[in-house]
Amino acid sequence: MKKNHLVKYLLISPSLPVGGFCYSEGLESYLKIKNLEESDQIKDLIKNELKIGQIRIEAKCLIEFFDIFVDLKGFCNVKDNKRRLLSLDKWLLSSRDTVEIRDQQTQMAKSLFELTKEFGFEYLYEKNKSISWSLAWSWACFSFQINQLEMIENFIYAWTANQLSAAIRLIPMGSIKAQTIQFELLDLISEVSQEIVDRNINDLYVGNISLSMAQQNHNDLYTKLFRN
Repeated sequence: MKKNHLVKYLLISPSLPVGGFCYSEGLESYLKIKNLEESDQIKDLIKNELKIGQIRIEAKCLIEFFDIFVDLKGFCNVKDNKRRLLSLDKWLLSSRDTVEIRDQQTQMAKSLFELTKEFGFEYLYEKNKSISWSLAWSWACFSFQINQLEMIENFIYAWTANQLSAAIRLIPMGSIKAQTIQFELLDLISEVSQEIVDRNINDLYVGNISLSMAQQNHNDLYTKLFRN
């Protein structure tokens, strides 16, 4: 693909038709429960998630999936790799805390598979009934010939942008402030991405449960803008 150095921007575009704007991943209930209204508090929340949150495991699994796709393309241990693919996908999805977040993952993954199919990269391997977002994202990056570090950086950048987009609709924070925070987080996104590439999945520490706990309380909100 001659334009692979540009196609990566499709995946972080706010117009990517996967429905990410419908979800806050626990941010909505977290802000209301904690009564947070300051943009700096949002920045700190995102920083903590990048340093010790679930997003790190999801990002690392991108590489695991990517490596499996490389092996499958080379017809290396096809049966075992297909089994690994399904097992890792199932494990990752089951690690999410609520039905709503698992539904989000599956809905967005299916939408991205439809998009890559339109681009000529139909996903032909076996897949579980419910699919993780990381599997679909990794497939897109593999198909578009995006290298693994850029794949991780784009994934984390897109997640951060989506959280800030949700925050704009939840608290008194304008678009310029959101973009300023995104800019201030670029170095951290780069550092975390490199760490995820370099470290084994078993060595990645995950200890931030604030958004996960908030996600479980989302259904109890009297009014809500987001699906989770």
